[in-house]
Amino acid sequence: MFGPTERNEAHTVFYNTLYIFRDDPMTSQEIHKVVRNLLLKKKVDGKKGRKPLVDTSNLQEEVVKKPVPSKSDSLVLSAPIAKKRSISKVLYVSADIPLRDDSSIDILEILKTAVRDFDQVPRESTYDAEMYRVLVNWLRKVHGYEITGQWHLEQVCDDGDYHHLYCDLTIKKPESPHLEALLELLATASISKLDGHFEQVFKYEEQLQPREIWIVHFSREDYIVSNPYWPCGKLQEKGLNVVHFWHDREFKNVRMSARFRDVTGKFREIIDEPIL
Repeated sequence: MFGPTERNEAHTVFYNTLYIFRDDPMTSQEIHKVVRNLLLKKKVDGKKGRKPLVDTSNLQEEVVKKPVPSKSDSLVLSAPIAKKRSISKVLYVSADIPLRDDSSIDILEILKTAVRDFDQVPRESTYDAEMYRVLVNWLRKVHGYEITGQWHLEQVCDDGDYHHLYCDLTIKKPESPHLEALLELLATASISKLDGHFEQVFKYEEQLQPREIWIVHFSREDYIVSNPYWPCGKLQEKGLNVVHFWHDREFKNVRMSARFRDVTGKFREIIDEPIL
């Protein structure tokens, strides 16, 4: 599918595909068992950083030329065919980076722009893959930003055990010593799961020290934008920003609610804003 590929890049693609299958509720029990066994055998290199996911968009363009597989063919093989529209749209438009009054990048506007360019999202496990794909084709290819997915971190946690943590996405400006933003993506999360990730994201923040921290939550439940759930005041004071995106089944209608700090340090709240 990907043609000639460096060994480390093929390794990264392979294991990130396994994570997608692992988190997909539609995956059969037989495949789940195989995936779990493969992930258990995965060798940990001990490094605190991880190279960005391999950029396969050019290779996907080549795959588009091949005949469309039947429904019985591999789900992985059929995925690139549906992505050509957004890949071309981002690369040719070359949208400018949205900036705030202090010339810092506007993360919320970046997220809104990226979501508008999502292809139809058939399963919850593909939100992070779509966000990564759009940010790479827009921010990295056009503007030179560093986009890192599934950044591997290691930490001794409250239970005293050594844990491996994986931050979903980070954005870094060219030649800047600091990360601009750390993004943690969730899909159809319960309040208890949201609360857990509100706390968890600060374990990433301790090691990566980004300028901004964002929880990005996707769901098809209406209440997430009409009556959004926010973190406690203490976590907001520590710098936690949250955005909820609602969408319909076809991803043709998208709405957003967000609570975040602006450049003046004041909290701002947006409720049920149309995105698409």
